[in-house]
Amino acid sequence: FSGIKVYNTEEKELIMELGLKWAANPNILVAAKAFGLKATVQVVDLQVFASPRITLKPLVPSFPCFANIHVSLMERPHVDFGVKLFGADAMSIPGAYRFIQETIKDQVGAMYLWPKRLEVAVLDPSKAMKKPVGILNVTVVRALKLKKKDLLGASDPYVKLKLSDDKLPSKKTTVKHKNLNPEWGEEFSFVVKDPETQLLEFSVYDWEQV
Repeated sequence: FSGIKVYNTEEKELIMELGLKWAANPNILVAAKAFGLKATVQVVDLQVFASPRITLKPLVPSFPCFANIHVSLMERPHVDFGVKLFGADAMSIPGAYRFIQETIKDQVGAMYLWPKRLEVAVLDPSKAMKKPVGILNVTVVRALKLKKKDLLGASDPYVKLKLSDDKLPSKKTTVKHKNLNPEWGEEFSFVVKDPETQLLEFSVYDWEQV
């Protein structure tokens, strides 16, 4: 990154503008076919210069704290690279370099140049805007007469717990090795946003089979 600007607006959003530079020698091989002829085209010395604007909105009280990502380019990107055809530098052909450059800029610009944008949905805004209303405390006490999952007639159980419509990872108990009647006595807490629709989901797994 060559720099970043952050804009503060009165809307529920976060706007960032980045100066992006990326360079590598990926040695990309592309098989091309035209007029019945086949050829291998090699792309080398790839460099990309772009100025994307990233908008996170709306900002919500749920992790990761925004519902959508909007990406636009503030100017046409500059893409520099070399092309080898049959081992020769194809970009040395008169007019080839400029033609390819302008084609890339026009195609990418037509899709993402401001005010056009790429939108990626992260959360459902209607659900994400709901604020926490309470805490659910859960104690995993014990399990009885679990199925035998190991070759020796035992099991290594643990429990995974999760609230529905919660983007956070599931919570887990410890593993009780070689035990068909495990006792945990472990406590967990969950943030509840909609007690009428959210459900507590839990499952028992065998450690060696997951």
